Amino acid sequence: MPHTQLEFVIGAEKRIADIVSRAEIEPLLRSLVKAGPHYAAVLDEDGLPICRQGGDGDDDAARELRHNLLVEGEPKGTLQVFCGAAIGGVADGLTLLARDALQLIITNNLKRMLTTEVHTAIVQESYDQLVETNRKLVESEKRYRELAVSLEQQVEARTADLQKAYSRMLQQEKLAAVGSLAAGMAHEIGTPLATIMGYAEMLGSERSDNPAVQDFSRRISQESARIDRIVRGLLDYARPRRNTSGVCRIGELLETSLDLLRQQGVFKNIQVGLTCADRLDPVLADPHQLQQVLINLMLNGRDAMTDGGRLELACANVPPPAFISSVRCVRIDVADSGTGIDPDKIDKIFDPFFTTKEPGKGTGLGLAISARIIESFGGRITVTSEPGRGSCFTVWLPSLDGQKEDV
Repeated sequence: MPHTQLEFVIGAEKRIADIVSRAEIEPLLRSLVKAGPHYAAVLDEDGLPICRQGGDGDDDAARELRHNLLVEGEPKGTLQVFCGAAIGGVADGLTLLARDALQLIITNNLKRMLTTEVHTAIVQESYDQLVETNRKLVESEKRYRELAVSLEQQVEARTADLQKAYSRMLQQEKLAAVGSLAAGMAHEIGTPLATIMGYAEMLGSERSDNPAVQDFSRRISQESARIDRIVRGLLDYARPRRNTSGVCRIGELLETSLDLLRQQGVFKNIQVGLTCADRLDPVLADPHQLQQVLINLMLNGRDAMTDGGRLELACANVPPPAFISSVRCVRIDVADSGTGIDPDKIDKIFDPFFTTKEPGKGTGLGLAISARIIESFGGRITVTSEPGRGSCFTVWLPSLDGQKEDV
């Protein structure tokens, strides 16, 4: 039988509502609206909605995006999207991705309709060709399903990234505002405070025979010294010391810091353990500032164990988390078996002036300053805690060897 080549003009007489159903369009539009647009709809040839998702929104700066949906090369419908200014240029990419997915549905459905309309004789004559067409249809449908799943995953991932970026932006703005306020307060408080401390000392010296005056003088000096420590903490937070970074070896620094605190007797009734991996990578940091951070974390752990307990220190080379731009990083854990931190407080633990200690026993600046120091080294401090079982503060620092490998 001679091969007959037939050309079909399919779809010109069909409406888009006959080719694609609401059930096929709705999941795609729902995923699109999740990404940020206020409203998305598919309109037929007469401009009537076949399916719509979302609300009208109240953004005066919203703009409309429209893309034709083709049936055999002819526009037979429209994808209509209203986007707010908040998502910016992302809207164009998402709308084009949705348009392509809808176009793929229409093309696949049209092919299936074509297959059912072909005469039996042609099916018999072109059996091999139809088998191949069917295979392609299956692959196309599979690609569409994968595309729909991928779009939803991309939307969820993008939404999570935007939420994290927004939280970081708010935190940075808050820290900048507190830093400016701290610098001004420190300057205004420092001068009169020095005067108070001087007069308190003079009063105690001149009335050495009066126990009551001596007691008042001592209390004034103690409380003034506490204010002075807070003021110095404010200055450290508002104007961090110049970073004189050099090659720093974490294992040696931890041992030195532990020996320093042991000599001062700060670990009474507390067992201390130190575990460092062999061949620990060096890091680029100011050793004095890094030691300040480590000592602050150890003292916080000690303060959390009022009835004794165990303080565990560990350090190792590990793969970097997402927020460290290096091939490897060094992880330092400072874990205590103390009271832990309540879940509703853990997100505020690095905020300036926030403290879980009793009034008069903490300024709330130690962790804020420590976090700022570590971030100046390109690292991060994180915390995990379980009330009643203890907390673990983790310092992440880019490995100097890892950075060289990356280069």
